[in-house]
Amino acid sequence: MKYVPQKKRRLGPACTGISTFLDLPYAKDAKILEEIDFAIAGVPFDTLVTFRPGCRFGPDAIRNAYGAQLYSDAFDLTLFDHIQGIDYGDIPVQCGFPEPSAENITNTVKEMAGAGIIPVLVGGDHSIAFPELLGYKEAIGKVAILHFDSHSDTGYHEMAPDAPRDHGTPFKDAIENDCILTDHSVQIGMRGLTGAVAKDYSFARGSGMTVITAEALHKMDIYTAAEKIRGILGDAPVFVSFDIDFLDPVYAPGTGTPEGGGFSTWEALELLRCCLIGKNFIGFDLVEVNPQYDSGDKTAIAGKRLIYEFLTLLACRKAGITSYEDFGI
Repeated sequence: MKYVPQKKRRLGPACTGISTFLDLPYAKDAKILEEIDFAIAGVPFDTLVTFRPGCRFGPDAIRNAYGAQLYSDAFDLTLFDHIQGIDYGDIPVQCGFPEPSAENITNTVKEMAGAGIIPVLVGGDHSIAFPELLGYKEAIGKVAILHFDSHSDTGYHEMAPDAPRDHGTPFKDAIENDCILTDHSVQIGMRGLTGAVAKDYSFARGSGMTVITAEALHKMDIYTAAEKIRGILGDAPVFVSFDIDFLDPVYAPGTGTPEGGGFSTWEALELLRCCLIGKNFIGFDLVEVNPQYDSGDKTAIAGKRLIYEFLTLLACRKAGITSYEDFGI
């Protein structure tokens, strides 16, 4: 299969054609990885949720959500003038079988990262972050994380100590498997109301990660927070993991474990821009979109926009844009 650059393809009318992300070409041919900058891959897996199931339908909801904006007002560039990518389809996962599913996730990320492209995974529950990080470790070594969430996901199974991992443990699992450059890692937006939160924070901070709670973030402005985060990330390779419940349920009701007191879609977009412009990001995931609890597709639309914003930052890298200040902002 020969890759056709996206800027030479014509977007069809809304609601027509095959539902790929931003009308990207669908491809799984490993040879194409040599010709592109990024690959979108769905992970329709939600076996390890602890509350409301249904985010296995997240990848399809995000692909089908309205929105195909290709021009960035913030950076004055058109996405596919600078980067090219594919929709890889869905990684072979099977709900009810977490271990073989995790192995397929790890192998896919390893293949993509090893080929020098940016994996962009769309979940699915947040348990997928652990096998992703294993894939990065095998391909390029340990990485830093920038983790947007209302929960720390460094949890303990206090109610069921012998239970397997779940969507509240991926970063604890990754730390224990030496996947993360903890001194360069930041978790932001935490406000979960579960009884184990204090222990989760203690584990995260004890590992060397910086935790910025929602309470703290609300009391500082976005730009002060971004400056602090940029200093911590430094020049480390950064994996960005975005749980949609970072947003307040007003903006993202369609998720499995919603928590009030969160953030707006614009605040999230601005944080992504300010934290990541010019940084060495190597991958992204967007997880926990649950269309069964959505209203008017607003959560899926927000998730799609967040992925688009990350891709815009990749386009900025290719275009040589390294500062948001270039645009007088």
